[in-house]
Amino acid sequence: MYKTKTILLLLGITLLIGLAGCSAYREEALERMRKEKRESEERSEEKYNKKEETKTFKGTSYTGKTDEQILDVLKKKKFRNLSSGEMDELMDRVKEYLHTPYLWGGESKDGIDCSSFVQTVMNMALGVKLPRTSLEQSKIGNQIDLDDVSLGDLIFFDTMDKGHVSHVGIYLDEGLFVHSGSRTGVAIASLNDDFYNKTFLFAKRVF
Repeated sequence: MYKTKTILLLLGITLLIGLAGCSAYREEALERMRKEKRESEERSEEKYNKKEETKTFKGTSYTGKTDEQILDVLKKKKFRNLSSGEMDELMDRVKEYLHTPYLWGGESKDGIDCSSFVQTVMNMALGVKLPRTSLEQSKIGNQIDLDDVSLGDLIFFDTMDKGHVSHVGIYLDEGLFVHSGSRTGVAIASLNDDFYNKTFLFAKRVF
């Protein structure tokens, strides 16, 4: 009996050590991938600084306003593709995640990446179900001209200079969009920003 208990104890210890090792290895691998993503975006930013802009948006409705104030102003405006109830719900869900830190692979308010943020908000606010990654999300819906983009449309970028979609955000108004950026977390950004203007690929309407 004593010998059996000893063997079981040793097996338990071995299992715990193995699990701890797996967990440590997984975290190390994730951190390495996050670092590679940051470095790739930095190289991409340097490259795209040399490209020409695709479009400049003009508007003064949101000048000098905080992200929260921008969302409040948007609630009072009317957009052709959203009812007032849908608008309120979308803005409330976006505000709920504002300032959440960026985390590659993250899916919660403790940390979230760009595609999970878009997937979560669009589902909770509008019932639109999207795939998990930005690349897969870019295959959903109908592509639209940037001149026709409206609140709730998705906009896609090649921020990592990979030749394909690597980032996504939700368009708001006057060139503004909300996203989970690797440096900012969930925040409102502008397509007038050189980096986003030059890495922009296309827009999609998914509802």
